[in-house]
Formats: sequence, structure tokens, C-alpha cells
Amino acid sequence: MRKKKRQKTKLRPWILPSVIASLMLVSLFVFFGRQSEDGRIRPISRLNTQDFHSLAFSLTEPETIFFGHHGGLLVSRNGGKDWESTTLKNADAMALGVSATNSQVMYAAGHDVFFKSTDAGQTWDSVSSNLPGSDIHGFAVDPENENYVFAYVVGFGIFESEDGGNTWTLLSNAVPSSTFNLTVGKDSQILYAAAGKAGLLQSLDGGNTWGKIGDSAIALTYVPASNRLYITTLGSTASLYYSEDDGQTWTSLGLNGTFLAIAVSPLDSNYIIVVNDKGEVFASRDAGISWSGE
Repeated sequence: MRKKKRQKTKLRPWILPSVIASLMLVSLFVFFGRQSEDGRIRPISRLNTQDFHSLAFSLTEPETIFFGHHGGLLVSRNGGKDWESTTLKNADAMALGVSATNSQVMYAAGHDVFFKSTDAGQTWDSVSSNLPGSDIHGFAVDPENENYVFAYVVGFGIFESEDGGNTWTLLSNAVPSSTFNLTVGKDSQILYAAAGKAGLLQSLDGGNTWGKIGDSAIALTYVPASNRLYITTLGSTASLYYSEDDGQTWTSLGLNGTFLAIAVSPLDSNYIIVVNDKGEVFASRDAGISWSGE
């Protein structure tokens, strides 16, 4: 009997692209499925305050997070799941500043408010200063020196202080009136300012001159350990982004919406907390790849 010849099967031209596309869809499903079991990103808690302004991690307690609003300061001891009042009440904690070198030093600034704590937020004292106004919308602390601080005073400009906020020197009055947040970059010569729809601003000379490097920004923070600048934006494409090249290019983390406050843990640069305009608190422990309360 003759042996039947094996027939060679030829792949049709459209099969290989289809296989590749299917594999890509599976990969995307696996990646985004990490958000939760049903693919949705869920908050870990919801704040019931009337406004949402600032966040800061403790330098020594990994799960301790502070939240500032017009009515004072709240604290969470379990990573943002539950919140309680602190001794700072009925004071506008619009901007929080935490020292990276001294775990005891914290600042709170806002409308007619400028307080300092030297016991990690247990007690607060009002700071007397020579600032020309008392409406502070932006505040930042030099990571290498807890006494070197920066502030944006509405109607007057950006100032610096080298003695913990007692005496101030004007750096620039040429920034937009919508300037809302400040952060220090790689060193005290590099500063960033979020000015809402007026854009993301950058200074390379310690705050004396500023240039626009982004179309919008509302909340921001710089993380020395990862060399990442995080910002949140406004408008129809509002989201959370990061840059690893000082704002030249940006990557979206897929967390869409308007986020008014952000903080990254000084103990773990992968640990991020954000609050949106509804008061919903979101947490990521893998630098924004997934968002959950675990």
C-alpha cells in the first residue's frame, strides 16, 4: 500500500496578526484586571469634609497619613482607610509641609494660617513672620533642610525663608495668581508650581524666574528616591501623570479624574495616596500600576 503523503498546512496571511492581537488583548486584560476583581478602580475611603487640599506622609510611621482641609487637620493610622481629627482644628491646612530630615517638624499654611509643629503634629504654634500677606496657597520644604521653606502668598508672589518661616525674602512676583501648590525638585534650585489652568511652572534658579512646562496642574509632588515628578491635571483629560525627565515627557497612570491632593511616602517611593474632588481616597503600593486598599 502506498503511504499517503503528509500535507503541509500553510498559515493563511490573516491568521498570524489575529493571534498577535489576541495575545495583546489578553495581556491588557491581565494588566488592567489588577485594579480589582471586576476591573474597576475603587477608593479605599471617602472624606466627608467640604474641601480637599493637602496630604502628607509621616517620616517614621509607614501607615500614618495627614490630610489638610479648611477646617483643620485629619490623620489616618491605617493607610488612609479611617480618619480622625487632630489637635489642629478650625484652621485652614490648605498646604502641608513635612521635613525629610527631621521627623518632628511639620508646617501647615492656608488662609490666614501659618502654623508649625515640632512634635510630629501633636501640638501646633502660630509662626510670626514678615510676610506681606496671610493668604498662603502654596508651601514647600527643602528636603535637605527643614528650616529652608518656600511659600506662595496670594497677590504678592513666591517667597523663601531660611529660618523656618520667621523672616522671608521675595523671590518672584511674576507667577500667576492661580498658583496653588509648590514642590522642591532634585535640590532647592529646582522648584515646581501648579497654577491650575495657567499651567505647570518650573524654576531652575531657586524661584527667581519661572517658565511654563505644562498646560495644567493642580496637585504635585517630587520624589527624590525615584526621581519622579507627579502632577494631576484639569479638563477633559484630567488624570495623574509622572515624569522622570523634569517635565519633558509624561506618562499617565490611568487614574482618570480631577485629583486635588497627592502624597508619596518618604519610606516607600512606590506608595502613593491621592484624593479626588469628591473626597475619594485612592492608594497604590506599586507606583501607580494598581490601585486598591490592600
